[in-house]
Amino acid sequence: MTQRAQQRFWRHVVRGEGEQCWIWVGAISSPDGYGRFTWQIDRRRRTVSAHRVALMIAHGGELPGDLVGEHFCCEPLCVRVADDHLRLTTQATNLARAVALGRHSSNRQVVASYDRAQRSYRVREAVLEGWNETALRAAKGDALAPDQQPGLW
Repeated sequence: MTQRAQQRFWRHVVRGEGEQCWIWVGAISSPDGYGRFTWQIDRRRRTVSAHRVALMIAHGGELPGDLVGEHFCCEPLCVRVADDHLRLTTQATNLARAVALGRHSSNRQVVASYDRAQRSYRVREAVLEGWNETALRAAKGDALAPDQQPGLW
């Protein structure tokens, strides 16, 4: 991947504050809700999941075919390569964690694909103009922890 393509990739990322996710705000595929990035090499177009591109940049090139990107943070649009966000792992490890978290259940569909893509569109919209924690929580459907909720009076 050229330096120019990498620079274009990072222009589609909104970096969360502190240790938070870095959200992809470019193209999103449907029905899986993952980011997609396309670039050209020698007159050939290549489209790859945005999180995989982030891993390619971090690891200096093509990734081994037997490894996948695991979203440890559980955010499909996150492209922050770090142990608690996006990391390389095996498909077996990735699926085992997804099952343990209730995101995957054998051959049964846990989250409808349409819902997953719609959630990603909402997340992207929430940070498109810059980091907005309140809008992001609403887009994800996250509730504030009890100690972060304002009092009634």
